[in-house]
Amino acid sequence: MSRTAARTVGMSACATLRAGALAIALLLLPRATFGQRPDTVRAPVGDTTKAVRLGGIRVTGTRLSGGADERSAARVDVLSIRTPPPEPSAVASILVHQPGVTAFDDQGTRLQPTLDVRGFTASPVVGSAQGVSVFLDGVRVNEADAQELNFDLLPIDAIDRAELIRGPATLFGKNSLAGALMLSTDRGNRAPRFDASTEVGPYGYRAGHVIAAGASRGVDGYVLARASNEDGYREHTGARTRMLFGTVGHRGSESDAAISVLLAHNRLLQAGSLPESWLAADRRANYTEGDFFEPDLLAVTARGNRRLLETDVRGTLFVRRNNSEQFNVNVDNPSARALIGNRSYGGTAELSYLVRSGPLALTTTLGGELARSSVRYRIFQEPSGGAPIDVDCEPTTGLCEHASVEETDAAAFAQLALEAGDRLSVTASARGDAVRLPFRDLREPANDATNTFRRISPRLGVTYRFAEGISAYGSVGSGFRAPAPLELACADAEAPCPLPFALGEDPPLAPVTVWNYEAGLAWRPRAPLQLELTAFRSQVRDEIVFVSSQSAAGYFQNLPRTRRDGIELSGEAALPLGVRVFGSYSFIDATYQSDVQLASAIPDAAPVRPGDRFSLSPRHRGTAGIGLTRVLRAFSVDGELSARAVSSQFLRGDEANRYAPLPAYSAVDLRVGVEHESISATLHVTNLLDSRYVTFGVYGLNPLGPIGGPAPVTPPLERFLTPSYPRAVTVVLKAAL
Repeated sequence: MSRTAARTVGMSACATLRAGALAIALLLLPRATFGQRPDTVRAPVGDTTKAVRLGGIRVTGTRLSGGADERSAARVDVLSIRTPPPEPSAVASILVHQPGVTAFDDQGTRLQPTLDVRGFTASPVVGSAQGVSVFLDGVRVNEADAQELNFDLLPIDAIDRAELIRGPATLFGKNSLAGALMLSTDRGNRAPRFDASTEVGPYGYRAGHVIAAGASRGVDGYVLARASNEDGYREHTGARTRMLFGTVGHRGSESDAAISVLLAHNRLLQAGSLPESWLAADRRANYTEGDFFEPDLLAVTARGNRRLLETDVRGTLFVRRNNSEQFNVNVDNPSARALIGNRSYGGTAELSYLVRSGPLALTTTLGGELARSSVRYRIFQEPSGGAPIDVDCEPTTGLCEHASVEETDAAAFAQLALEAGDRLSVTASARGDAVRLPFRDLREPANDATNTFRRISPRLGVTYRFAEGISAYGSVGSGFRAPAPLELACADAEAPCPLPFALGEDPPLAPVTVWNYEAGLAWRPRAPLQLELTAFRSQVRDEIVFVSSQSAAGYFQNLPRTRRDGIELSGEAALPLGVRVFGSYSFIDATYQSDVQLASAIPDAAPVRPGDRFSLSPRHRGTAGIGLTRVLRAFSVDGELSARAVSSQFLRGDEANRYAPLPAYSAVDLRVGVEHESISATLHVTNLLDSRYVTFGVYGLNPLGPIGGPAPVTPPLERFLTPSYPRAVTVVLKAAL
């Protein structure tokens, strides 16, 4: 970056941070007196607090505007979180019931699933190329080191609203290739609230939470404490989670501001996948006992909005620290321990201005964002079996890598939303990003390198309402993802990394860009019935993938061209007697569009050709279910029986699609709840039919040989598979005061 460009980005970043601080400060000012204008009143059902008056401006689809509505030229799925599954990673469990979303488990713990969304990835696994952004109260929670997502660190019990916005969400910034998941937390109301729950399930699962909330004289408070323990289905896969979340806010007639604090400390034991020969003998076995992941999170967020004359001002400021330890046991290589410190802070500011002229209404939104991330890596090796540590590691401590990255992300964005009467809406937006990633090797300064990426991402969308309940939309937009620090530091085919345990100055990676073309039709002829159809094509350049060259090592590289084509269909209907039915089907074809030789554990693996399908991304995905809600005297009964089915998918390492895929599978879940006044009991049964299937597969060498047998002289090539979780019955008891 030139000095002039660096000075420009620095000035823009400082201005953005000042704007974010000003936005927060403005929210705390006393109410001013403004001229008369049309207002709307919005308050939660059953809330007895004074309603917050919102201005006539209604902006949808921006980072801080509070969600999207029917005018957004995108598919928006509002997630049902009224009765979340009883597990710390419940957000992922809810998402897999949405069209176009599936999950697989390569870590061997149900708390760390990887999601496939329209052929892109949202995963807690370092090394997975991330394609979905996740925001909690307007703040990105993808980790700074590899943009991974830790589902177990999301406060599911405190989430009030969740939306999955599909397609490249231009205003949401990097990683939003397949979309963005927006999570908003609950607040206290004037009516005091105290909830307590306990959960009991198989394999030693026990959990509970306490929620206390209330409001007085415009000041509201909310506190959640949650804890869980489990022994795990497979050997040595216990998990312990601890979380504390709290919010203090102030609501006024023209403003709303809040400060939230999230603390979490978890320890998750991981079993990984099993050689197929082991899986046939014992589904509960653990191939490398001792793997674990232990994050320690502190996050503070200040957010709010305020009406100033004819302008809405919104802002967030955040500080986030996540120190994690990851330990990987290797069979024929030294075991590895990574201590990674993620620290980030920054802010986002938006303002929207509405102009009306007859039937026309134009809303202009301008905004800026600045984030600074400091990542520290310390990578150690420990002898494993007969494998000593590498000679270039410190012999006394085993320290092999000591590096840091000080990342700066600066962005400016704008959106114009034009409404022509009640039928036509046109939205045009653009975002400019500047990302600077200086890598510093604290052991070998000769490896130091700095990478800078810049990108302008535009988007145009049109929505037309033909009649009451019938609307269609079309959009074209671009998305952008800069390489994560760990991807840049592990991109050399001649020096594969046992991620995240080998870093250095490697060949540069290009940023990922995507152009998405999408059209949708929604039919809501009456309130109990809803149908939605979406078709899209995402053309991707320079996709970053992690390819395995050994059983426990690999590297990142760019793929010239890839593509996702898809159709998503969903519907729901309310029937008499409190019955409801719902279902969805999606066809997702994620394919390579270039000739490329990807590394694989398979000897002489065939090169990838245009049209070959991505591994672990099934073409066909479907869900169906029926629910019932009835009031029987003083009792409220609610139940739901749901099923999901997934077609076959190729294993990782077989990107050329030359070998047999993982077979298709299906799973059925059941939930039945009974509520009486302030007490409720819910029965959750996952995998009701106790189906046996696998969701993850990769080719690798098995140096241990058959389970319980002698180690072979030449390790055989096997399919490593992760078994499904068996039928699990969990009971949840809740009491509200």
